[in-house]
Amino acid sequence: MQKSFTKRAHTSPGFTILELVVAVAVILIISAIALPGAMATLRAYRLAGSARAIAHQVSLARLRAETEFTNAQLVINPATNTYSLQVCTTAGKANTCTTPDDYNNEGGIQPLSQGISFGLGAAATAAAGQTPMSQTLQTRFNSRGIPILLDGSGDTNPNDVIYLADDQGHAFAVSVTVGGHTRVWQYSAGGWTQQ
Repeated sequence: MQKSFTKRAHTSPGFTILELVVAVAVILIISAIALPGAMATLRAYRLAGSARAIAHQVSLARLRAETEFTNAQLVINPATNTYSLQVCTTAGKANTCTTPDDYNNEGGIQPLSQGISFGLGAAATAAAGQTPMSQTLQTRFNSRGIPILLDGSGDTNPNDVIYLADDQGHAFAVSVTVGGHTRVWQYSAGGWTQQ
């Protein structure tokens, strides 16, 4: 009996082109499904982060007013979506700093995150009991860290709320209590919830 020897073709281990095409197609389909959710999450993080940054700057303005025994304020610019912390530096005017020349910027002008702006978004009601609903452009503190009116009277201001929104209409707000404490709010389902 004679054995017949047949020569087998050597194949290299690896993937065929068809397997690679199928794997890439699956990855693309999963990415297409996940991408809108990831973008929405990124927008939400930017909006929440910007609201927290504004709340921190408001708290810092209060702290600077208390430690320097003068007035300090956070000023927002909705046209450029920027904000700045300003401290009164006019000698002898600790409680009557009312003109822009009485203040110096501290820390420069800060921009909001990309895609975030000062605005009401889809919010239909005011946050933190503010009446009427309006964007606060300046939040000023006296030397005791109490929010005061901008008219130079020194009277407390219980109505400061800064609104932020993204390009999808989602909104956050930063309010200041009469005692000078900051609160961050999120608008959802037709109402505001404190964060």
